[in-house]
Amino acid sequence: MGFIKSILRIFRSVVLLLLLVCLVIFMLDNREVITISTHPLPFEIQTRVFVMMIVCFVLGLIFGIISCSPTIIQNFFKRLSDQRKIRKLEKQVKNN
Repeated sequence: MGFIKSILRIFRSVVLLLLLVCLVIFMLDNREVITISTHPLPFEIQTRVFVMMIVCFVLGLIFGIISCSPTIIQNFFKRLSDQRKIRKLEKQVKNN
């Protein structure tokens, strides 16, 4: 079992290294500076293309995870309310 875990750990490290190399190549290939204007607002942002693409990718990933997994969000809020109820009940038990 330890042998399989070590192989999986090495495989994961290799995959992460390859992803990092791809990210560096992507960043070096998309270094142009772009200007983003927020039309109704008087702001202009100058950034590199790869920064904007990575930000959009991460925001899309977060939005996708949140929108595709409502049960995770429901369970999170249910756990919070359960913890509040437990604290209230513990205080009532201590006071009695």
